[in-house]
Amino acid sequence: MVRVPTNSHRRWSQGLTVSAITALLAVASACQPQASADEDVAKGSDDEEVTTPVVVSAVKAGPIEATIEAASTIEPERMVTVHAESTGRVTLLEIEEGDDIAEGKLIAKIKQDVQRSGLDRAKTSLSQVKAELEVVERLFAAGAASSDELRQAQNAYDTAKIDVRDRKRDVANTRITAPLSGKVTERFVAQGAYVAAGAQLATIVDFSSLVARVYVPERELDRIAVGQPAQIVGKAATDRHGEGKVLRIAPVVDATTGTVKVTVALPEALAGGAQGFLPGMYAEVTLTTQSRERATLVDKQALVYRNEAPFVFVVDGERVAERAVKLGLTDADHAEVLEGLELGDEVVVSGQSGLEDQALVQRVDPTGKPLPEDGPPSATVSERAAADAGGA
Repeated sequence: MVRVPTNSHRRWSQGLTVSAITALLAVASACQPQASADEDVAKGSDDEEVTTPVVVSAVKAGPIEATIEAASTIEPERMVTVHAESTGRVTLLEIEEGDDIAEGKLIAKIKQDVQRSGLDRAKTSLSQVKAELEVVERLFAAGAASSDELRQAQNAYDTAKIDVRDRKRDVANTRITAPLSGKVTERFVAQGAYVAAGAQLATIVDFSSLVARVYVPERELDRIAVGQPAQIVGKAATDRHGEGKVLRIAPVVDATTGTVKVTVALPEALAGGAQGFLPGMYAEVTLTTQSRERATLVDKQALVYRNEAPFVFVVDGERVAERAVKLGLTDADHAEVLEGLELGDEVVVSGQSGLEDQALVQRVDPTGKPLPEDGPPSATVSERAAADAGGA
């Protein structure tokens, strides 16, 4: 059964509906201006462009060199450890560490009584077999001795002569002389010590043969030649530096590291002495592979890379333009630009993180202080360091 509402119920429902609608419309109209205002504020905030402070530097012309730097240990090419060739007690020691010594000079003597006795026995034996050989020769000439007997006597005589020669060498070996000219760097025994054959006595180094061996990448091989100058700087020991020359280049490439061994010779003026290099010192070798007298240079701090491709931000008025560049030689502070920039272009060297093409920028100095619109570009970090060093 369906219940039909009465007239009173219908009038009440209609009146409630109209009242509710009227109230809702009033609230909506009151809220509408506030919402519009909020939207306007948000829109204005989105439209406001942020200005990025940047430090800039001008592209300039100047010299540049491409170099290879490698660490090395100074070592001599001619170094000998002298060993005893005889057994006995050291009766004389004529050297001390630091002494200069010439080739052939007496270093030490070993007691030679045992060796002398051996030589005397060998000489006695030689005299005996020589006499026996003479008897057999006379008998052979008379037909009383066979050819085999003569041959055996001759062999005995020859053997005795060899034995005498060996015993003389033993006696000579008790006198130890320098095998090369140089400086005594180590002494291993003292006078009066007993040594056996083969014992170490001293080490002699030819300081005129000092070299530094470095390993350079295979790709640089064609830019290095024998006789090429190389700068050598001591790392731990200060005030040691000078110019050496490439002595030789290994004819093979190390397949494991992809490098080539290059031997750099030090001049005698850099070897030894109070301010010279010593064997075992740690040094840094710099080889110049290419140079340009006048190149278009940009500060390396300006370079940004995307997928290994370099580009810079060039300042044009109040905005920056992203510009790809092609690079040539590089050194510690600058890079040569072959394509993409002209002399005088202003590039961003600090503050480019997060920059985009056509971004709004404000020139500032390295401390963050805004520069005048017509002011000069800010100095780079390397230029400021040079200026500070000059002022000091």
